[in-house]
Amino acid sequence: MRDRLPSVVSEFGTPCYVYDENLIDRNVSRFTGLAYPEKAVHFASMANNNPRLLELVRQRGLGIFVNSLKHMRLALNCGFSPNEIIYTSTGVRREDLEFIVEHGVAVNLDSIGQLRLFGEVNPGGRCGIRLNIDENSLDNVFIGAESRIGVLESEFEKVMATAKEHDITIVGTHVYLGTNIVSLPTMMQGVKRTLELSNYFPDLEYVDLGGGFPVRGDEAVDFDYARYDQGITEIFNAYSKERGRQIKLILEPGRSLFGDTAVFCTSVLDVKERPDRFLVCCDASATLLPRSMFYDEFHIVDTLDKRGPVLEKPVDIVGSTTYSRDFLAKGVHLPALEPGDVLVFDQAGSYCYSMITQFLGQTEPCEVLLGKDGKPTLIRSREQLVGSDR
Repeated sequence: MRDRLPSVVSEFGTPCYVYDENLIDRNVSRFTGLAYPEKAVHFASMANNNPRLLELVRQRGLGIFVNSLKHMRLALNCGFSPNEIIYTSTGVRREDLEFIVEHGVAVNLDSIGQLRLFGEVNPGGRCGIRLNIDENSLDNVFIGAESRIGVLESEFEKVMATAKEHDITIVGTHVYLGTNIVSLPTMMQGVKRTLELSNYFPDLEYVDLGGGFPVRGDEAVDFDYARYDQGITEIFNAYSKERGRQIKLILEPGRSLFGDTAVFCTSVLDVKERPDRFLVCCDASATLLPRSMFYDEFHIVDTLDKRGPVLEKPVDIVGSTTYSRDFLAKGVHLPALEPGDVLVFDQAGSYCYSMITQFLGQTEPCEVLLGKDGKPTLIRSREQLVGSDR
């Protein structure tokens, strides 16, 4: 991708997101190529909601995981059939549940109250239940006592009683073990605990393990997908044998599918020298590359084609706003920069464009897809200001 960026920037300008279809296909194959036969892979739409990219993963045989009616409608408009969509959220409104049921979309419910509401909307229906497992060695917000998500093991009896009251069949369990899980043993520990808890549900047909897979470079670890393939296949084959039927494995990768397939390009507008650092202002903002605002995480950044000795002072990269916390990078080491130079931020394919906020009033950038032949295609136009040709 790197050698194509100068021409892309020249043609489409900055700021812009640039995706590589070959890298997307590589990541898709990591999941579609898993040896376990009874599986389904559903891309998590909150990671990237570009319609062209959603159509691309659908064409590769993936389904889609959504957590809002807006994204469910988007999925349908992108050509996903109802049986290719999984809906999982918290606090789903009655009218949304009615829409989900009307379209025959699979749903995982988050609480006893939601299960009761589903029974009122769809008595005799089928659904999954989202678990809050007690294995939380990663100390994250997705599972464990501090998490707001899912039902606890202590609630299982009430879950089954509520299901019986409304003639609901609970056919699946859903869990999200964490994010950027770089340790395979840690991930497998969570999988095993999920299956233990899933034994409580006699009509089980699937176990949905969500996502949580890292992108290359997270904590300097390259996740071993081959070992994961072997481990998850062995575990699910054994579990299916134990249950007396083939249990379907569902995965919902988000960041791991697009994260390292895209970069964010922005141009330098101004440079200030301070006693202890340089401040480089670019034609973007943290609101356009928002992971630093939400997660306090900065992307790796480099220059596009500017080379030379690295400055002795560190560099902070800031947005073209008056917001005092508008930093895209802090303390990085780069060569001397000047207006017009282009900066490239890595791992910008997931939870980046989809998290852009209107705060600070920045014009939304364009998105470009490099096809398998390297040819660039505009897949989302730059936002046009009202009453302007810019």
